[in-house]
Amino acid sequence: SLIPFPTRAMDRIATGESLSSLRKRLAHKHELTEATRRDASKVKSQISGLRAMQKSADEAAKADFMRDIASIRRQTDEARIQLEERRRKADEKEASLAEVRAQLDELQARKREKMREAREQREARLVPLRGENERLYNKLMAAEKDQYDTHT
Repeated sequence: SLIPFPTRAMDRIATGESLSSLRKRLAHKHELTEATRRDASKVKSQISGLRAMQKSADEAAKADFMRDIASIRRQTDEARIQLEERRRKADEKEASLAEVRAQLDELQARKREKMREAREQREARLVPLRGENERLYNKLMAAEKDQYDTHT
């Protein structure tokens, strides 16, 4: 035969199937092919739509992510600014506290000096009084001894 691989249509012709029947069968196959092509086109269109939706969803997710990052950066910057302000205020308070401590130390030193001076002045005033007190005590003791000696 001239055709090395016979087809089914040739087999049918060989078996006596009519040309009209073959044409109907071929037309039906063409209809099925067209229907399959239309279905494939619909599927392609659906896939294209799904891809567009996915791309849109991806872009929306990316935009949300970028907004979240920007928000977190703003919050971080605000927190950093607040921290720096708090540190600055703490440094100011520490400096003020150091001044107050220095003033307290100075006042305590003055107080100690005044207390020392007051003790010394008190002691200086008491020295003559102690001497007078001792002299009067000795005089009293001598008088009591004289009185005791005269009665005995």
